[in-house]
Amino acid sequence: MRGVGRMGPLGGTGTSHRDVDRRSSERHHWIALSLVPGIGPATFWQLIERYGSATEAWRAGPEALAPLTRVAPEAPAALTRLHDERPRVLVDGVERRTTAAGGRVVTALDAAYPKALLTLDPRPPTLYIVGDDTAFEDRAVAIVGTRRASGYGISVTTEIGHDLAEAGVVIVSGLALGIDGAAHRAAVDSGGRSIAVLPSPVDRIYPPRHRALARRLVEERGALVSEVPTGGSVGRPDFARRNRLIAGLAEAVVVVEAPDRSGALLTAAAAAAIGREVHAVPGPITAMASRGCNRLVADQQAVIVTSSAALLRQIGLPRGATPPAARALSEVEGQLLSRLLERSGSLEELVDRTRQQPSAVASALSLLEARGLVSSFGGATFHPTLAARRLTKVV
Repeated sequence: MRGVGRMGPLGGTGTSHRDVDRRSSERHHWIALSLVPGIGPATFWQLIERYGSATEAWRAGPEALAPLTRVAPEAPAALTRLHDERPRVLVDGVERRTTAAGGRVVTALDAAYPKALLTLDPRPPTLYIVGDDTAFEDRAVAIVGTRRASGYGISVTTEIGHDLAEAGVVIVSGLALGIDGAAHRAAVDSGGRSIAVLPSPVDRIYPPRHRALARRLVEERGALVSEVPTGGSVGRPDFARRNRLIAGLAEAVVVVEAPDRSGALLTAAAAAAIGREVHAVPGPITAMASRGCNRLVADQQAVIVTSSAALLRQIGLPRGATPPAARALSEVEGQLLSRLLERSGSLEELVDRTRQQPSAVASALSLLEARGLVSSFGGATFHPTLAARRLTKVV
């Protein structure tokens, strides 16, 4: 693992004014260097290794990039443009914008840097965090998947997220539509905590439709985290760096639904590369959204998830207490719920599977929805809710 230069994690152990000033100067140069477009974690750590500190690397100027390998084309010009400004001025600006967004700048020099990320090589030199620092101290599991989630995917995500949160696990995901959003909601709806890793600055939530969800995560003692500098111009969201950060923050990654070439598969690959456990929820062989998950399982690149209880056992956690049974159901309601717990289905399929009259099935489904035991997606396919799955028995 790459170190932090000759100065050590905090720039030495002395307590003199000179030491304090030296540490402060190094931190300002550290953040300033990480602000240069094109200088990502790999290039940043090459500079630290070559020059011993961010201060010396900054002083070397654009010429410092010449001997390095795989430097982004825009980096030399960007460093030339910023080099004339004092690092303190650059850093004061980004810290002011981050504070205005309710967050703070955390570097790998700081004690508040998430310990889980210390295993990444190269690890992000600078993070922008909004929320509770203690959210990064508990056990964490990432749940990721497609933005175009099916009803099955949302239902499974909700159940897994709920059970993990009840077991005290922090849920990590990317705040995207679909599976990610369902995972975050399941965590906070269960009284748990969740960390959202953004592909955008913390002051410009992406996607915009999840701004309210992002606020709720912070209110519930979770956190938002990004590598993208606050206040910066927003171009194409940086999903690759986000996926790697998700994998780094979690001890295991669960992929619920992922079609071919899905970003969730990139997160799974990043997790495997750094030694994190990868789990995948199987789906129908005809479902495009499950192709990636099924392939992960078939290629033995992921452990199959057959239930949330099995997942908890696999990561060494007990399942939370099972709630009491719901009030008695009618014969048709009970029969329908039993069939739905086996496999979701349309009205026509349920009529065929229960051999009941269409009118009786439609009426029973309406009553089950009213009781919160069944949900429908697009009015076409019916699924058991989390409450239904956690019944001790169906009458």
